[in-house]
Amino acid sequence: MGKLFLPARVPNEGARRLAAWLQSVPPVRAIRAMGNAGIDAAKVDRLIAGELIPGADERWAIACATGHAVYVRDWSVAACGRWGDPVPARMRRRAA
Repeated sequence: MGKLFLPARVPNEGARRLAAWLQSVPPVRAIRAMGNAGIDAAKVDRLIAGELIPGADERWAIACATGHAVYVRDWSVAACGRWGDPVPARMRRRAA
């Protein structure tokens, strides 16, 4: 994906979690996953900067592409930390 240029203020939890996920996976995987979700590098930059908020279909595509590291609702929630702060892992529920 290249370098991420992060704004001074974190716009929302979705942007924070997406940036953290992008930094935690190999670049080839990130490019492939975002491409499969229909999101190019320029759009990723705008999502992280807070210039764009993804629509419902894009939110779902991002959630699936990131293995649910970014939830659909994260884009509507204020950031729970700053850039570089640890992002808590998501707990998956087991089927009973």
